[in-house]
Amino acid sequence: MVEEALILKDIHIDDFLTIFVSSGLVLVFGGFYVGIYTAVKGKFLKGWAMLFAYLFWILTCYCLYLMGSLMHVNDFTAKSLVMAAIGLLLLPHAVYYMQDHVHQENEH
Repeated sequence: MVEEALILKDIHIDDFLTIFVSSGLVLVFGGFYVGIYTAVKGKFLKGWAMLFAYLFWILTCYCLYLMGSLMHVNDFTAKSLVMAAIGLLLLPHAVYYMQDHVHQENEH
């Protein structure tokens, strides 16, 4: 008797390219999100460019969803992907907050 949680679904051969491209785009879109966010906070780009940063984060989330659904991930892995997307959203905010707070404390 095999538990249902241990049964893995096969990945269709036609989905390999989509999985490969979407996993690569996760890195590209995530990098654009962090890069644009950093450039706006560093005053290298105007504030309205932050909309593009969040657009890239949404594209990253879509690629994570697409990749996970085509790979037939289990519940734990799906939750891990959601936590990774949330972490990617919040990490630049936390880094900028800490950097700004330290800068204000140690301003000459």
